[in-house]
Amino acid sequence: MNTCMTVTCDTCEQDIDCRIGYSNRRLQPLAFSCPHCDSQIGITLDTSNAPSSKFSFDGCKPADAQPSGAFDGRNPFIDLHLDFPVRSGGYQIGHTPFMMAMEDITVASGGNSKKAHSMLQFLNVHLNALNEMTEKAGEIKRLINLYNGKNKQLFQQRAASFLGKQEEKSLLPQDINATLYSVVSIAFFPFTVFAHSKEISEKMPQLMGSIDREKLGEFIDHLDASGFLSTLQRDCLSIYPRIYDAELPLRPALFLDLTGNTEAEKTATRVSVQDFSRIKDLYKDIVEILSRQLVLVAGFNNLLIRGDANSFKLIDGGALSDLKKFSGKPLSEKFKYLDDSWYNIDPDAFNLGLRNAIAHNNIHYNGSSQIITYSPSGGRLEASSNETMTFLVFVRLLLIAFREMHSLHHVIKSVFFYKYLIHEKSKEK
Repeated sequence: MNTCMTVTCDTCEQDIDCRIGYSNRRLQPLAFSCPHCDSQIGITLDTSNAPSSKFSFDGCKPADAQPSGAFDGRNPFIDLHLDFPVRSGGYQIGHTPFMMAMEDITVASGGNSKKAHSMLQFLNVHLNALNEMTEKAGEIKRLINLYNGKNKQLFQQRAASFLGKQEEKSLLPQDINATLYSVVSIAFFPFTVFAHSKEISEKMPQLMGSIDREKLGEFIDHLDASGFLSTLQRDCLSIYPRIYDAELPLRPALFLDLTGNTEAEKTATRVSVQDFSRIKDLYKDIVEILSRQLVLVAGFNNLLIRGDANSFKLIDGGALSDLKKFSGKPLSEKFKYLDDSWYNIDPDAFNLGLRNAIAHNNIHYNGSSQIITYSPSGGRLEASSNETMTFLVFVRLLLIAFREMHSLHHVIKSVFFYKYLIHEKSKEK
């Protein structure tokens, strides 16, 4: 379903033609920059009482003259949809974001209608789960806070309610962790790739079982004594609720799982300047955590290849003395120490130039064009070269980075379970 309307910007009092495609989300906040003056404009679609719906407006109002037929091109035109990337350009009858998305799926399926239908169903399952979990975002945040707190019994009670199953009475750390990861799995299913998580969860016990138990124990004791593992887990958990802060702009990035199409002309015009300002640091923070998660990758790599977590390969005639030295290396240098790594790192998760630009505030976002301009080496007296990307490409990058962090979080989970169920029990004998 679509609604076409003309709105008048409160700031410049100029008109904009809008076609609004309906999502299944109960509240659909759509935001864009006025094409006349760049002022922020918001239109919220409320379908709480479906099949009826209502609109509310922020920074604009319905124009006095509404179209009686197709838009005639006298005003700038904006397509709006929460779930699909939208193309900029002039109005075309019937060429809605949904129909364009279906065309993209058909192309991606190679014209196979059965496969295209299956792809659409896959997307719908994730979007429906996302709609449900979005309503529970506050509850999810409180559950993670409870896990980090002292009252583990209350955490188990609230988690049981969230999961819709009988409360786990045990307060053993392995059982509390099992509850935590059940919550994370359900709550963030819309954003993650289940097959990746399953593969790592199944691979890690086999991998740890192939390592000398004494050397592995020394590695785990070191991680435990330094507080590195628990701090890293806590920092990963701090990211998860923030993903729901970025839920709206991430929706079209989920669609790109099906097509992989991020051409420059595709922009998510309903995402606001304010949204970008709020979520740009999220990408930077995820990359920072990824950098520390690589310490675990390196430690296991060294154990598997050289039998010692602190034993690195020779580079230019020398080698790092231990993991502490590795942890202090810049992210850009860490990769060269991961020889024949057991973990396949996704290079698309790491845009170091973008990360540096965000960290040093050398970045600008144009809300009208949805173009991000950033300078990886900016801030110096001499002129620096700029790079650009669309906002849609950025949110896709954010999603990929989050998935990589989530996958490596399964390594953390596996180390904790090994610690509780095998390593600590062996000490008791």
